[in-house]
Amino acid sequence: MTAFVQPDTAVIVRQRLLENAEDVDALFVLAALHAHDGLVAEGITVLDRVLRLDPAYPGAWRFKATLHRMRGETEAGQSAWERAEDVEP
Repeated sequence: MTAFVQPDTAVIVRQRLLENAEDVDALFVLAALHAHDGLVAEGITVLDRVLRLDPAYPGAWRFKATLHRMRGETEAGQSAWERAEDVEP
């Protein structure tokens, strides 16, 4: 029996985006990876792309609101949160 090896999320995301640059799931994870690495502005930029492709992508507006708040951008955070209220059930 072989041991389970945890896949490298960043590698998987890159591969999926090479196959389909508009893969919103992979883009969302890429935004999270950027945020995790402290690249919050880059995460917001990627989320903007996600939301252009799918304005109702689950959780994207709320995640964007969180990232804006992390940067001290309370108005942008509130705006994104309100948009989430409009598009999410």
